[in-house]
Amino acid sequence: MKRLLFFLFVLTAALLAACDTLPSLGSSPTLDPNLPTPAPTSNLLEPDGVATTFLDAWEKGNYEGMYSHLTSTAQNTYSLEAFTSAHTNAARTMTATDLSITPLTGYHDPGSNGAQFSYRVVYHTTVLGDVEKEITMNLVFENDRWAVVWGPNLILPELVNNNYLALDVDAPSRANIYDQDGDWLVRADSSVVRLYYTVGSTSDEFEDDMLGLLSEMLRLSPDVIRQQYAGVPEGQVRPLGDMDLEVFNQYRTQFFSWDGLTAEETIGRRYYGNGVAAHVIGYTGTVTAEACPEYESRGYSCDDIVGQMGLEQWGESYLAGQRGGILSAYTPSGNYYDEVARRDPAPAESLYVSIDRDLQAITADAIANAYGAGRPTWTPTAGGAAVVIVEVDTGFVRAMASYPTFDPNVFHPRNSHPFATGNYLRDLVNNPLDPLFNRATQGAQPPGSIFKLVTATAAMEHPSFGPGWSYNSTGEWCVNIGGSLDCRTDWLEGGHGSVDLAGALTVSCNSCFYEVGYVTGQDDFDIIPNYAEAYHLGQEFDLPIAEVAGNIPDPQQATSDGRPWSVLDSVNIAIGQGDVLVTPLQIAMMTAAVANGGTVYEPQLVERIGLIGEEPSVVYEPEVLNTLDVPPEHLELMRQAMREVAVAPYGTAEYRLGNLQIPVAGKTGTAQVSSNAPPIAWFTGFVPYDDPELAIVVMVENGGQGSSVAAPIFRRIVEEWYGLRVLDYPRDWGDPELFDFVAPGE
Repeated sequence: MKRLLFFLFVLTAALLAACDTLPSLGSSPTLDPNLPTPAPTSNLLEPDGVATTFLDAWEKGNYEGMYSHLTSTAQNTYSLEAFTSAHTNAARTMTATDLSITPLTGYHDPGSNGAQFSYRVVYHTTVLGDVEKEITMNLVFENDRWAVVWGPNLILPELVNNNYLALDVDAPSRANIYDQDGDWLVRADSSVVRLYYTVGSTSDEFEDDMLGLLSEMLRLSPDVIRQQYAGVPEGQVRPLGDMDLEVFNQYRTQFFSWDGLTAEETIGRRYYGNGVAAHVIGYTGTVTAEACPEYESRGYSCDDIVGQMGLEQWGESYLAGQRGGILSAYTPSGNYYDEVARRDPAPAESLYVSIDRDLQAITADAIANAYGAGRPTWTPTAGGAAVVIVEVDTGFVRAMASYPTFDPNVFHPRNSHPFATGNYLRDLVNNPLDPLFNRATQGAQPPGSIFKLVTATAAMEHPSFGPGWSYNSTGEWCVNIGGSLDCRTDWLEGGHGSVDLAGALTVSCNSCFYEVGYVTGQDDFDIIPNYAEAYHLGQEFDLPIAEVAGNIPDPQQATSDGRPWSVLDSVNIAIGQGDVLVTPLQIAMMTAAVANGGTVYEPQLVERIGLIGEEPSVVYEPEVLNTLDVPPEHLELMRQAMREVAVAPYGTAEYRLGNLQIPVAGKTGTAQVSSNAPPIAWFTGFVPYDDPELAIVVMVENGGQGSSVAAPIFRRIVEEWYGLRVLDYPRDWGDPELFDFVAPGE
């Protein structure tokens, strides 16, 4: 628990010394509690009219209006600025967000030029709750008007005689974040092991082996680890990184078998696995200068640590708990005068997120290891990547990884992290791939052929097509538009022959879907976009973390290059090109809907919130966004087609997934974005095929073909999660000549 003091001198001693004095009213009057509460009135010829008008202006924050009703002495003593500051500073000190005022009773002896009026003021504060005071104001008749005898004691009775306010804030410790099973993802006071290396203690021939072990332990590339001691004189001891004690214990024997490697244990707020779910969980940091006024109004100080990104930011009110405190008045000499208000703090509540920690680690490692294995071929031209895994029958997100990633531990100012003072933060900010960018929810990309799931849904329900429709694919598709011939080739030279709609999905026949886009576009430009929106593509979800909507083109608007929509634009979007932009999360939810029979769920990242060992205060249930108006048998045909993608000899991913020991189904996608860069590699699928549990989406920016690059990452995750034999990544990834020819084109 920590305590913070905020001191505020409401007004200077010189100003307070000049307060108005109420003219004599004869014998001291007492307020009759049986008198009725006066109704607000605009009759400023009566003291109660002036009093209620003054209070009404106060409630509305109209300080200038209030000031106009002060006595001439008060106005000579307090400028409008000083008067306003007295109110606003007091409110700020007690963290008041607003106030409400109730007029109570008034007293006026008709034979006197003085009057009194009582009221109840309730300050609605962040730290103290409601602070309620009953106060009596004095009024005098001067210069043919009734006026308020004002002093700071009308704000709070304790603000008399130069007194000032101080708020002693009591903040609970920040709560932890757990995965769906209660395994910690972020933990306070966690045991942390820092690894050290004595430079020069390992010969060059064994350095790579040592770095391989350290890379696995720290979840960092060997190059990043080597940077911690590169160029340092031999014999110096350099910190290499931090890791969780429970993970370190798994490697303890191997670690200490190397001369020159040492470790020490410390304590800190810790992100598991150096942040296996960094883009979901986010990080914490000191309140920024720009945000300081807003946080101060909530009882924080500007050196407090708050959530800066992800669920750490979204869940701030839960994780930080409810601040409590004591508001006191002190004399000008600093002596305690009286307690104004107090409230005890409420303990912080932990977040239990939908992420499965083990699956998340498998997913993050699968991407990182893929980039390592692909260095001789696709990695040098690739951008970042993302994987999203959702539970098909609930919409709960079980894993969400974006590559490259970052270590949230570095950002916590009270963690003594070895990278915080080195080049890590600088490189993080300057990295052109922007590791802080969450490609899973913010990386809107053209989907390529995975969008054919949408187009197939539209075709299943269109009278010109339907499940039994077949098309003869010759490898070229041509149409005459306004006397001009538009011809497009398929990815497979010579075409696929006669294929039905399900088969077109399996072989990813472009010309088949060009035809669907052309025919439906002639009927109604909106047909395919409407089905895309039914899957919730091109729309934001109600996520607790940052996301973008992407784009499903509106045929009623101009295209991105300013042209009116044409039927050829319908042809383009039929294969996921043109102006179509989607996020990996959106594709995951679409895939889950196909797998579960047509229910589009809201993706959920938080399952429950509450105190450890008690019933949760908040529980999130599955939320249905839409139910597709598609017969179950049509979706079953699509699922069968996706199964054939993985196992049929003609399936676009069979050569990557055909011998997988668990039945899976999926769809490849290769989205061309530039003639100067490789396409975006996509694979989306679900597992197991016969009883779907998880929908898994893999996206690699400029990685190449979806079948060649994305499908093996999908496979690795499935093998690891279901305890199957884990194969090495494809051999052709290490051979540029072999890699150029192995992929069938999707």
